[in-house]
Amino acid sequence: MPIEKRGVSLKYNNTSAAAIPLSNCLRNVSNKEIYYLCSGYRNLHIVYMGSLPKHNYSPTSHHLSMLQQITNDNDATNHMVRSYYKSFNGFAAMITNQEREKLKKMEGVVSVFPSKSLKPQTTRSWDFMGFKESIQRNKTAESDVIIGVIDTGIWPESESFNDHGFGPIPKKWKGACKGGKNFRCNNKIIGARYYLEDQPSARDIVGHGTHTASIAAGNKVVGASFNGIAEGVARGGVPSARIAAYSVCNNEEQGCRPDAILAAFDDAIADGVDLITISIGQTEQVTFDKDTIAIGSFHAMKKGILTINSAGNDGPNTATFSVSPWLFTVAATTMDRVLLGNGLMPLGKSINGFASNSAEILSSAGFINNSAPIVAEFSSVGPNMQIREIMKPDISAPGVDILAAYSPLAPPSPDKRDKRSVKYNIRSGTSMACPHVAGAAAYVKTFHPDWSPAVIKSSLMTTAKPMNGSQLAEFSYGSGFLDPVRAINPGLVFDASKKDYVNLLCRIGYDTMEVRKISGDKSVCPSSSSHHHLPMTKDFNYPAIAAEIEPNKPFRINFTRTVTNVGFANSTYKAYIQQPSGINITVVPNILEFKSVKEKQSFVVHVVGGKFSDYSVVSSSLLWSDGTHTVRCPIILRVIKGKCYFYNKI
Repeated sequence: MPIEKRGVSLKYNNTSAAAIPLSNCLRNVSNKEIYYLCSGYRNLHIVYMGSLPKHNYSPTSHHLSMLQQITNDNDATNHMVRSYYKSFNGFAAMITNQEREKLKKMEGVVSVFPSKSLKPQTTRSWDFMGFKESIQRNKTAESDVIIGVIDTGIWPESESFNDHGFGPIPKKWKGACKGGKNFRCNNKIIGARYYLEDQPSARDIVGHGTHTASIAAGNKVVGASFNGIAEGVARGGVPSARIAAYSVCNNEEQGCRPDAILAAFDDAIADGVDLITISIGQTEQVTFDKDTIAIGSFHAMKKGILTINSAGNDGPNTATFSVSPWLFTVAATTMDRVLLGNGLMPLGKSINGFASNSAEILSSAGFINNSAPIVAEFSSVGPNMQIREIMKPDISAPGVDILAAYSPLAPPSPDKRDKRSVKYNIRSGTSMACPHVAGAAAYVKTFHPDWSPAVIKSSLMTTAKPMNGSQLAEFSYGSGFLDPVRAINPGLVFDASKKDYVNLLCRIGYDTMEVRKISGDKSVCPSSSSHHHLPMTKDFNYPAIAAEIEPNKPFRINFTRTVTNVGFANSTYKAYIQQPSGINITVVPNILEFKSVKEKQSFVVHVVGGKFSDYSVVSSSLLWSDGTHTVRCPIILRVIKGKCYFYNKI
């Protein structure tokens, strides 16, 4: 059929193209996109093929051959968008529903699913956490840490990213500077990549990626401010660390393409980053095997890379979609500084607001809020809608009125009439909280480069400062408020391996084929009759204890955990329990004696309770202390009648 006679019924880059004439189609798209939008009933899909084969293998040739077979097109490059060939195997392509079904049946294909847009989730903060400039640092190790930022790109000319005083690029770096025309990397921004055909540059024109990158690892910049507001020293958590930027989003309205996100994970893992921060989230609940962030971060975890993810900005009535147990999910809190507008009213999320009749509507006045930190009203909450025994979010960090670097091409407010250009902007969102935790995790890694992602996560969760002020308790703020200084010496940690995560997936009802869609390897779930040999979901070695109980019924639940000693070789820890009304908690044994570092010991937490009303939340905590270290493990119970979870077959 000649292309001129074809209608179009698909969306690409959020461009609605349902039954539009070819002439309109050609006016609204460019070059490579013309074929995608004007070639019939095709949609962008991700074809995930798991781990890369170990034998001689040409991924791209294989992918094109597969496309050629299902499309009967001699030039399959017309349909190919990108190949994944560095850290895992797969490709993204424009295919019809019929072609999708053919692909699903082909050898080596793990899963095929549509690529739906995700959303970005939008200096005083480090000091507020007690993370002063003067804290103990290992600057040599810090300069060897590479943080991968998957976002809207970065503004390389920002003062927050100059490389004055930086040494050579770390030898372990295997990436490249492919930021596009006129984009230059340096010894601070050591890598850059972009993934969108209509935006062929890693240069940030949105501002979001520049903001998050500078929060995590921006240089110290004296005199930074937003038009004179919040003037002071702007700095990231690990100013000596290096940054690799991966641009996957068009803008905050159109969102971020999942195929691009998966490609960014593929590159970041192969490039040699130490941590990944991604302030992007799903717009709906999807199972792990169809969640590109869950899949990408699982492959990162396998390679020893922790992924930090924002909880989302749809609170307080919407549960977070960032619920993978191997992800580090971050909620947003207020700080003690409240900035004021004219009339001395708190500005909150509109701190960078724009009025068409006034170029400057803000004053630099402010006051100290002694109730901080409290969870921001916009921060998405728990419980975990896929695994009820895994507490989400995991932790909280500052996410309200955060001053950080910005793209001068991006308006500082959402108002399209706003023509101002700024180098630094004040923004709010879990997007801003997420890179705080990334910076803290990088700080911990400088002291403990051999720690696993789960151990780094545990160190930050068990040393977090307790919070209150929310009816949902830990389902709002996780383990508490981030405390990076204490996290480098946590005493005891909760570890978990890839095998543990696979067993957890099997336990909640994923079968072998579904697990392989996530792990990308030959992981195997036992038969249904052998499931009882797997650890119970409630006994997964997480640094928090969570469960669901029925209303108005007595209950008794036992939880098993194992801790690893990373404190003093000879040490004795005693258990202390916060006993809430209507519940009795005991620990067996209540004393743990260690004789060496890395020694492991297990304990059981017995929780017995009376009758609680429906929809209530019962919050408590277990503390282990040796007199020097305090290891805090939240205990959170949700009272609800029946099950209302998205995915749990057991």
